[in-house]
Amino acid sequence: MLILLLIVLFGGNFFFFANLHPHRTGAITSALFFGLSILLLVLNMGTHLGLTKTTNNNRQTIRPTSTSQGVQLLVYQPLGTTNNERVYVYNGDQKSPLPGKRGLAKTTRVASSVTTTNAKHATLTLTTTKYTYQNQLAKVLFAIPGTKLATTQQVAHFTVPKSWLVLSSKQATRLKQAAANPTN
Repeated sequence: MLILLLIVLFGGNFFFFANLHPHRTGAITSALFFGLSILLLVLNMGTHLGLTKTTNNNRQTIRPTSTSQGVQLLVYQPLGTTNNERVYVYNGDQKSPLPGKRGLAKTTRVASSVTTTNAKHATLTLTTTKYTYQNQLAKVLFAIPGTKLATTQQVAHFTVPKSWLVLSSKQATRLKQAAANPTN
C-alpha cells in the first residue's frame, strides 16, 4: 500500500508542480521514500525485520490407538526408507469436544520424541514456534492481506506410561497376529 502511494506521489510531482524546484524536491523525496520502503521490505523478507518468534505449548491427554492383551499401544507409520519421519496415530482426549476422534501427528519437518514415565495418563505436548509482528506499526508496514506468518518449528512430545508400547504399524500387526494364535 505504501509503495503504491509513493508511486502516485512520484508521478504526481511531474503533473502538479509547474515550478521546477518543487518538482525536483517532491520527486527526489518520493523516490527516497520508495527506495527506503523497498529496502525495508527486503529486510523483512530476508532477516524478518519487524517480526519476533513466539512459542505456544498445547498439551492434551491422549488414549491408546488400540489395546492388545492388556498392553496399550501408540502406533506410528514410518515415512520413506530412512525412518526419520513418522506419522503417529492416537486417540484424542475423552473430554475433548469430539471424544474418541483419532488424531495424527505428522512429523515431517517436525521434531518428535517419546518419553516413558510412571504417569497414569499419556499426553501429547505440541510446541509450535512461529513468527508474529513485534507491534502494530510492523503489522501495518509488512502485513500483506491473505498471507499467514510462517511456522518455524513444531515439536511433538509424547509422554506415555510404562505400560504402553510404542510400535510401528507393522510391529502392531504382528503383535495382533501373535496374540490371536493361542500357541504363541
